[in-house]
Amino acid sequence: MTSLSRHLIAALITLILSFSVSQSQAQVNVEIRNRVASDTLLKGFYEGRNYNPVWNAANLQGLSAFIRSLDGHGLGPHLFSLNEWEPIWQYLPPDPGAQADIDTKTTHLALYAIQSLAYGFVDPATVHPKWKDVPREIAASDFLNAALQQPPHTFANFLLSKVPPQDSRYADMVNTLQRYRKIQSFGGWKPLPNPGQAMGPGMSYRDLDLLKARLQAEGDLPETAQKRNRKNIFEQLTSDALKSFQFRHGIEVDGWVGPSTLRELNHSTQDRINTLIINLDRLRWMPRAFEQAEYVEVNIAEGALRVYNKRRRLTTMEVVVGVKGKHQTPVFHGNMKYMIFRPYWNVPPKIAREELVPSALKGDPAAYFSKNFYEIVWGYGAKPDATLPVNAENLQKVSEQKAYMRQKAGTHNAMGLVKFIFPNDNSVYLHDTSDENKKLFQAADRDFSHGCVRVSRPDELANIILQRNREGWNIGSVGNAMNDVSNPDNKVDLATPLPVYLMYWTAFIMGDGRVRFDQDIYGHDTVMKQYFRMQ
Repeated sequence: MTSLSRHLIAALITLILSFSVSQSQAQVNVEIRNRVASDTLLKGFYEGRNYNPVWNAANLQGLSAFIRSLDGHGLGPHLFSLNEWEPIWQYLPPDPGAQADIDTKTTHLALYAIQSLAYGFVDPATVHPKWKDVPREIAASDFLNAALQQPPHTFANFLLSKVPPQDSRYADMVNTLQRYRKIQSFGGWKPLPNPGQAMGPGMSYRDLDLLKARLQAEGDLPETAQKRNRKNIFEQLTSDALKSFQFRHGIEVDGWVGPSTLRELNHSTQDRINTLIINLDRLRWMPRAFEQAEYVEVNIAEGALRVYNKRRRLTTMEVVVGVKGKHQTPVFHGNMKYMIFRPYWNVPPKIAREELVPSALKGDPAAYFSKNFYEIVWGYGAKPDATLPVNAENLQKVSEQKAYMRQKAGTHNAMGLVKFIFPNDNSVYLHDTSDENKKLFQAADRDFSHGCVRVSRPDELANIILQRNREGWNIGSVGNAMNDVSNPDNKVDLATPLPVYLMYWTAFIMGDGRVRFDQDIYGHDTVMKQYFRMQ
């Protein structure tokens, strides 16, 4: 056979093989088109790629590395069944249908992993039914398309740099998770035995060295602090460190080892790690650029309100939230549109029917109403002089919701002197409180309300909001509006609606960089643990 003949045969074989590969590729494309025809998300994704397969060996290696790296964000590979997928990716079958099946399912997996890192592994609405979707400008498919345009060896790092929330607190929480995992890798901390009585400064405490080691593990006591003293006397330095620990765990700050403090000290490192993982996911529920804009944020579990503007925290104040097990404050978000100075308290019909009317009927209804500044009206918007007589007949109408109760404006009013309205179907808002209830802000556990959020410094909050939202307002004019007895129910509209987020964070990075752990007062952590398959 001549050299020319051999070249012709080789060229013919190459052409045949090329045609065969092309034909096989076309069959895979057809199979992909069939599989995504009814899947809106994947159909658009593959249409933009002319239904070509996405996943070759290099891309699969990058995807595997990306999913494994999610563990650093509290999203373990087991959540994505990675150990089951990797053997499948090792040996792709020759059958076009099987190839298309693996390619489309792998794309689903990639989008699921990206979505989980960007916007949350757990859908917040499954835990908090009142939660409404937060608008997202960047879809998971946008992140994936951008990553596929990078060199394959940068696939994972590109996603890890672009996908997570850009809030600095999120990065701090990731670093905190790593720190607690490191503590666990060294064996964690030893539990403190119950001393049988509260231990504090000046007392001889046999487990003082163990307490110091425990406080040093989380940074409340400096590593340089002396561990041993001859008589194990509980000194002031350790008590001050314990106060730091108590503050970070939302319990009474007294510098003594009592039952609640001992309980918090003896939470295992794994407990704390689980809490951090859960709250990382809650941070992912927030808008990606929410720290760029002004907004109000309430942490229900902590009992605290913060106002942010352009990455800067303007203030922090204590709040009172709904009673655990009875009147829980819901997790949701809305837009504050107006505030009302010297508001009436329009008593919710259920509270009137089940609590106030029965109390009034136990004695003299008129005296009860006068003492508590209540009125009966045909409707909540009634004029001050359009009230009904307080008698058994009208109280029955209130019970039947044919008439209504309200409380007159003033310092005695349950709403206090101002309330902040972000319209919602939960009838929940922020408000001041009566003088007699202001002492509740000093409690470590601040769950005393019927579901609304009572604000400890309402004048400061109103001033911050109005100074940036309406011309001519300052702390003086806010005070005047709150104390103007001639102008009850004074509504002031905001020029621009202000986002309000009622969140539930049981782990939170404070302004000084320390991590705070709060009680799971409503049991939401227990529900979240089920989704993360935690023990």
